[in-house]
Amino acid sequence: MVISKNNKPQGFIAIVSLLIITTISMIFAMSMLKDGVDNASLSLSSIFYENSRVNAVTCLEDVLYRIKGEQEFSTNLNYTITDEDSCATSIEWFTPEVVAPGITETLATLNVTGTSNTFNRNFRYQLNISRFDVNYSDGSQEYMNSIDILSVEELTS
Repeated sequence: MVISKNNKPQGFIAIVSLLIITTISMIFAMSMLKDGVDNASLSLSSIFYENSRVNAVTCLEDVLYRIKGEQEFSTNLNYTITDEDSCATSIEWFTPEVVAPGITETLATLNVTGTSNTFNRNFRYQLNISRFDVNYSDGSQEYMNSIDILSVEELTS
């Protein structure tokens, strides 16, 4: 019978070493996983932020198209693009001014908000709209609108 002077079970140092190495590896793996989740969250936020700008531009283009094609346009527009995406506009008109026979100009302030998920981006456009009346020899009359964007400002988002 062999009696060991050391009463510690065989492999104790190996088990403790394995536990220490496993703990350190798990801490490192959890740190990498947290960094990956944080980066994915930032990427998704960037996508929503940019989508809100795209939604605002969608509303802007539609409003400009409507102003260009209508004799008088004064309504605000609200759109639901998808469940989480939308845009809204409001327009303030200033007093029209006759600048020449058949030519009327007016200034307008157009506020546009694009929304994506929980992100909103707000833009303010200063517009100059010129209306040209065209009289034909047969007595009919048509008009044409020209729009100049004077300034663009992104408000706090």
